[in-house]
Amino acid sequence: MNPNLASAASRPADPAAARLLAQYRVQQAPGAPEAAPGATLELVIDDLYRMRLDPLPGGGVRIAARLRALPQPGLERDRLLAALGRLACGTMLGSPCACVIDPRERAAWLQLVVAAASTQDIDDGVGELANALAFWTPAAAAA
Repeated sequence: MNPNLASAASRPADPAAARLLAQYRVQQAPGAPEAAPGATLELVIDDLYRMRLDPLPGGGVRIAARLRALPQPGLERDRLLAALGRLACGTMLGSPCACVIDPRERAAWLQLVVAAASTQDIDDGVGELANALAFWTPAAAAA
């Protein structure tokens, strides 16, 4: 279980991060109805990558995309987790993105946490994660 995902979900979002994400939401979907403060923003990039953006309790924004479901506990799951771990170790020096397991331990996700001071910082993070997903999506599927 990733403690960052679990602990962030149990505390309220930082108000400044929530406002910044709300501003980004307006830029990305100008006609969309207003969302509750601190609400998750879901985006689809290039008709390929579905991302979730969440303001974090300590400030900043988490941008995450689901890579794949995890099998039930057992040998197949152990092999998959080992393969994902090898991929993560191989990419950690070249990318700020991290492969994580959701709190319910049902799926692997790729996430990036950005210390956003502007909507441009969020947009840069979305681009960074999309670029990382171009490698991770097929690699995780083949793992």
